[in-house]
Amino acid sequence: GFVVFRKKATSGSRIGESNFVGLNSLIKVTGSWEVTFDPQWGGPENPVIFPELTNWSENNIQGIRYYSGTAVYRKLLDLPSSVDLSSGNLFLELGIVNDLAQVKLNGFDLGTIWCAPWRVKIPAGVLKRKGNKLEIKVVNNWCNRMIGDELEPEDFESEPGNQEGDRLGGYDINIKSRGLKDLPDWLINNTPRPSSGRYTFTSWFYYNKDAPLQPAGLLGPVIIQMEINNKLK
Repeated sequence: GFVVFRKKATSGSRIGESNFVGLNSLIKVTGSWEVTFDPQWGGPENPVIFPELTNWSENNIQGIRYYSGTAVYRKLLDLPSSVDLSSGNLFLELGIVNDLAQVKLNGFDLGTIWCAPWRVKIPAGVLKRKGNKLEIKVVNNWCNRMIGDELEPEDFESEPGNQEGDRLGGYDINIKSRGLKDLPDWLINNTPRPSSGRYTFTSWFYYNKDAPLQPAGLLGPVIIQMEINNKLK
């Protein structure tokens, strides 16, 4: 939002009053989630059960820890009688997302969000008392997959880049980068890649296997909220 003050406040102006919509938390979504990764990008072949929302880059499964791409979170929700299903003033708050999310509820697309606040509006009539199907697609960036690829054998020739080191992504680290010396034969001839454990390919390499992984995935908390002041002043 942008706030522009065009004129000085006068003695008759209302000062100190909130002009933002207030939200009251109704339900915190807890329990396990079924999460599906794409095996074509190194993710597990079958859906994984997350007992709670956690950072992919801290997972013990290598295919999740170094995963970059889209993962789909699925969960069934039952709602108590205290929630007014006909209300058009309900929101779904996702807490923290790294780095983008698309939300569907009972087949309705509630939108795609890419920055804070990580929140979507729930239209009236979408929720039901039992068996609500919540689906959240989460996409992270390419950093972690590129770091994971550095654990695999190289199938290309590279040459040194900036040997003084590069500062990357706000991290207080120096990494000696390197560049691609020439296009490899397997790429030119469109033949199977020798290093089958590598998923990315680039002309410049900013990361090594020791670079810190970035937070990834849906971290939550996921909360159903109600608007308590639906008219801006």
